[in-house]
Amino acid sequence: MAAVEPIDRTVGQRIAAAREEHEMSQRAFAVKLGWPYSTLANYESGRRRLTLVQLAHIARVLGRSPASFLVESPTAALLIDRIGTDEEVLRQVAYFLDTLDDPLPEPPD
Repeated sequence: MAAVEPIDRTVGQRIAAAREEHEMSQRAFAVKLGWPYSTLANYESGRRRLTLVQLAHIARVLGRSPASFLVESPTAALLIDRIGTDEEVLRQVAYFLDTLDDPLPEPPD
């Protein structure tokens, strides 16, 4: 098994915080995931490394984007979740990104 890295602990802490926001115990969350309690406890503590499939499953159950657990900024995590769940925001962000390189319009006289 590969050595656990600091990111494993950080992501585990973020998962625990998201679970607590939903007012779920580790045991209740483990049941929702279909996992043994000890498996979830090891992921949240960073003692065990998550795979992307496991992170995606956790995120789906919490109604979040997997990417939101990987960014440093809580504001960026909220934005990622909002973009992933709100079609209008997604369209606006896509438009913004598509037009980033367009020249600015001339100001009116």
